[in-house]
Formats: sequence, C-alpha cells, structure tokens
Amino acid sequence: MFRFPIWAIKQVIEHAEAEYYSPEAIRRELSQRQYMLETKEITLAEYREHEQRLFARLMAGQERGIEE
Repeated sequence: MFRFPIWAIKQVIEHAEAEYYSPEAIRRELSQRQYMLETKEITLAEYREHEQRLFARLMAGQERGIEE
C-alpha cells in the first residue's frame, strides 16, 4: 500500500541530490558568484566563502559517486 509513495519519495530525493552535487550545477553557481563579485553585489570575502562551500559540495558529490 505505501510502497509506491516511499519509492517515489526516494526517487525525488536521489534526483535532487544528483542535481545539487553535480559539477555542472556547482560551476553554474560559481559563475553566478563571480558575476556578483564583478558587479560588486558581494565582497571578495563573501565570494571566497561561497567558493569554499562549493568546493566542499563538489568533494562531497565525488564521494557520493556523482560525476558529470
């Protein structure tokens, strides 16, 4: 009775994680942060903080086996 909803939820979670940890998504976000730095929407310190988070996310994705 509840197998399908649980299976569906697991599929949604797996897809969301794959997108979140995908190198392409991380590059896109880094590119957005670079633009924000260039347009002075964020400071260099904020950019570096985001960059460190994105690098950690990339490493976590690789550990999970998520690649391009």
